[in-house]
Amino acid sequence: MKKVLAILGPTGSGKSDLSIELARRLNGEIINCDSVQLYRGFDIGADKVSHEIRQEVPHHLIDIISNCRRFSAAEYARVASEKIKEITSRGKLPIIVGGTFLYLRALEKGLFPVGAAGEGFRHRWKEHTRELWKRTMELDPDYYVKIGGNDVRRMVRLMEVFYLSGKNMTENFALTRSPLEGWKFVKIGIKRDRNELYKRIEERTEEMFRKGIIEEVRKLLALGYPETCPPFEAIGYREVLAFVKGEISLDEARRLVKKNTKEYARRQLMWLRKEPGIIWILPHEVDRVVEIMEKNGED
Repeated sequence: MKKVLAILGPTGSGKSDLSIELARRLNGEIINCDSVQLYRGFDIGADKVSHEIRQEVPHHLIDIISNCRRFSAAEYARVASEKIKEITSRGKLPIIVGGTFLYLRALEKGLFPVGAAGEGFRHRWKEHTRELWKRTMELDPDYYVKIGGNDVRRMVRLMEVFYLSGKNMTENFALTRSPLEGWKFVKIGIKRDRNELYKRIEERTEEMFRKGIIEEVRKLLALGYPETCPPFEAIGYREVLAFVKGEISLDEARRLVKKNTKEYARRQLMWLRKEPGIIWILPHEVDRVVEIMEKNGED
């Protein structure tokens, strides 16, 4: 049986560092599973690994979008599955790393083929966000936990899917088939003390500002990237964008990035606790993961 190694954990838990060391030890190549890292130019806020590291350890699906089109979970599953098969054909181990867990679910479990109800349907729901939030909680509380209460676009998509299929997102996910059906997903989750995780988030936020995320956002706007570009919706970029536009102070931008990132990490942990089959490790337990992979050899 062919294998895929997935490194999971909330933002700031150390997924990238662990995956790079595992790639070195296990003859692996890394496949990005973070929606913002797909976009060229959005570097600091996405916390992309350096080009030097990427030259040493191959990383895939980074900087593959040069405009502002949305990259759906279905498209990710198609592109990532092709890349996984290509890496495996060269005798390498594919290692999936990133915090966009809906992408991972689409890859492992598949996506349902439910179409669109039309822009008019979506627009009506966008105008009633309070009712949208309430209906999302009623129809699919598990999905609400995964996406969070501010993701209006995905909540509207839930309404659309339920209207067309009579099933919520969680039910539709359960009926789908993976593009890698028959492959073994070995899922490793990183455990960290919550206080330690929050300290790392705060330190990473300060580092993000030191590296120049404000200048990066100004440069992207000057290059013609619209404020509606999907990465500007991500934590870090949306707060800095608000500062650049004069809507909030710099101190408020820093505070909101830290606060919103911690809330996002909490939601990710809630998602992971419900995800079956995760093997939890401490960040330094590289040898344990190597041993796990050696025991999960091809049948």
